[in-house]
Amino acid sequence: MQINYLQPSLPLAEHQFAVIDRRRHPELPKEWQLIELVSPMLAPQAHLYPWLLPLHDLSSAAWSQLMLELAQHSDTHTPPLCSLLLSSKRSPEELRGALADALYFKDQQQQGHILRYYDPRVLFHLHWMLSPWQLSHQLPTQQIPCWTFWLEGGWHSLAFPERIAFQTGDSPHMPLEQLQRCGQINQVLAKLPTCSDMAQRQALSQRIDALLWQATQCQLPTKEDKIEFALHGLQQRDAFWTAPKMAELLIKARNCPDYYRDETSSWDKAQWQSMVSM
Repeated sequence: MQINYLQPSLPLAEHQFAVIDRRRHPELPKEWQLIELVSPMLAPQAHLYPWLLPLHDLSSAAWSQLMLELAQHSDTHTPPLCSLLLSSKRSPEELRGALADALYFKDQQQQGHILRYYDPRVLFHLHWMLSPWQLSHQLPTQQIPCWTFWLEGGWHSLAFPERIAFQTGDSPHMPLEQLQRCGQINQVLAKLPTCSDMAQRQALSQRIDALLWQATQCQLPTKEDKIEFALHGLQQRDAFWTAPKMAELLIKARNCPDYYRDETSSWDKAQWQSMVSM
């Protein structure tokens, strides 16, 4: 069973809740009925976690103004005031607990990790990194059947079926190492032209993820080295790192932080051709 994007996305006015990144927007109108999305365990750091805003608690004028601002937001690089809208018939109290619980998961060693699903760039990756069962198990999708997020200049809605069964091959464990690459994938994407088609963006993200994994296998020591390696992988021939000259350079780069980034930064097309030649 697949979790698909709605075409077109659900109209903004048909959502009952908004999730607002508190770190991006620490000051909001005092009359808004904001609910902290934080479990008792995370309460001391409540200022780091998002707010839930029941949209129907807004005055008619405030609701209309917010919907207008969200619909007209045109800056492809800066997100709007709210980047995640939820469609749900549940009460704010029910959603508060479920959404707060979804912020946290444990790995196979029972170590706790924060999952910033309320960041659309992360939610987008969760859709393809996790199996449908894993995603519906981590997020409260039975209570919230539609999640609409703003990304790459547009609104996109993920629609969840009522039930998603466990399939053979599904892992009960979250893919921690892959999830930890989300930030670097996003840094690579930020250096590329905007890709508003979600299927194309997913395929591109999967390629970047594989290249970042390969950069780790090549033992590149810094985030900057790995990001440059991934960008080169999108531009050069397949398995460019196996060429003799590149393999030699990568061995040198293992013990010299940022050597790979600095060394390749000035290469022109002719030098690249020489380096990746078999």
